[in-house]
Amino acid sequence: MDKGRGARLPETESGWLETLIEVALEQRRPCSELDVGELVEGLASRLGWGTERVSALLSGCNAVAEYAIAALDEEGDSLTEERAALMASRRAFRPLLEARLQERVDGIEGADEPVPRGPAPECDEAMHSKGRRKRGWLSSFGPLERRRRWSVCSHPGHGRGRSRAEERLLLPKGPFTAKLSESLTALATTVPHGMACQLAERLLGVEVSEHALQDDVEQRAATLVAADEALAQALNPFDERGLEREVRGPEPEVSESPAVAFVEVDGVLPMTREEDPDRSRPVDGARGGKGRRYKLEGREVKNAVLYTDEDAARESDSRGCLVRKRYVSSLSHWLPFALLLWVQMLKLRFDQARLIVILSDGAHWIRELAAWLPCSPQGLLILDRYHAFHRLHEVAVAAFGEGPAGREWRQRQKEDIEAGRVQHVIDRLRFVKPTNAEAAKKVAELITYFENNTDRMDYPSYRARGLRVSTASVESANYHVTGARTKAQGMRWSEKGVAEMARLRADLFNDVWEERTRQALAA
Repeated sequence: MDKGRGARLPETESGWLETLIEVALEQRRPCSELDVGELVEGLASRLGWGTERVSALLSGCNAVAEYAIAALDEEGDSLTEERAALMASRRAFRPLLEARLQERVDGIEGADEPVPRGPAPECDEAMHSKGRRKRGWLSSFGPLERRRRWSVCSHPGHGRGRSRAEERLLLPKGPFTAKLSESLTALATTVPHGMACQLAERLLGVEVSEHALQDDVEQRAATLVAADEALAQALNPFDERGLEREVRGPEPEVSESPAVAFVEVDGVLPMTREEDPDRSRPVDGARGGKGRRYKLEGREVKNAVLYTDEDAARESDSRGCLVRKRYVSSLSHWLPFALLLWVQMLKLRFDQARLIVILSDGAHWIRELAAWLPCSPQGLLILDRYHAFHRLHEVAVAAFGEGPAGREWRQRQKEDIEAGRVQHVIDRLRFVKPTNAEAAKKVAELITYFENNTDRMDYPSYRARGLRVSTASVESANYHVTGARTKAQGMRWSEKGVAEMARLRADLFNDVWEERTRQALAA
């Protein structure tokens, strides 16, 4: 707004500011004697708003004015000012958010719609209204409280209720609003829960308990895992007898099928801790886990990275990168993992690709997965060459030591593998004379490894076709997507906890957090 004489009011789309001044002037009374009720009603009438929204607007204006007219702190700095402005903005918008949500609730409850049926899908009992009850949530702007109609099931054994307005507006059943819950669960998926609570207070200005945050994360994860598994079962390409069946796939996310589709597959082992009932002897009256004994073991989270030939770009002659990729993570047997993987392949039209390249370290379960996928005619399983080189290095050290002889032997085998002469390497391995049992075991294992994967090591042919021969992306995913959150020093997870966190981490790195929030709320 221009300063001095002739200054004009800032233009607003609804003209509410001009209307506010007009209504105030019409009362022709000093500000100290203004009837606020008349002011609110006059403004509501002129703008066609509800009186609650007008009151909230005036309350918000007052919060902004208080910040505007507050005396400057001589010792304050930009950090102090920005923090004060953020607090003022939360005070200003909280009543407006409450009023707008209440208007939405009233609009839904005032609509002439059929009475909702029972609280569960399998229940068809009529619901009976228990009146308009208050319900509170914690939001990014502070606590909110709204009234909505609450109905309960007439069946005596159910005892559960539902609110049509809450369901339509995607208001969560938990203590946080949808947006705050989305932010909090993203923080807790990124860092441990305790640190997530600290970050929430610093970044969002809200205080939450670690227990409440953990419950919210578990609720989100359980809902999404159940939805994913239901979809995977619905899209299972095979029936109980193992015969192919026709299924209607999900809506594809891309318009065209890729020429070449890549799927890198591997696994990572977070530590899980489950109570051992046979060895546990809880101590009466003792607090915590005194007397309990646990089984510690590594459980494999299976990871896959999906991308196309167009997603692979060259940064230099010796370095490439992926501009787009999709992650799939699951702590499960290979078959449930394959079902989840197949869903994503359908969404990306990988099932229609001319060639599907599956890159792996040669693990037996990955070979079973590749054979199971219903696109084997266009499938090609390639062994990651760096796994082959790493195993060669171990054998060279065990059989020849760290000296020049071992390095020279290893280099010769690598050159033969690069040239596609894997059988020559196998033949030479049979003539290696290990000096101890451990070295002999490594040599025998490497011979078996190469024999099982010879048909997946035609690297000259793969390079001539422009195909990738490395599992670097899924190896990175093992660390950055799964391991960075589940394999920190001293971490011990329950099997359920690490399974759910693996799914959430994949969502986070797939950049579908908001989309998945809506899916969880609608479930």
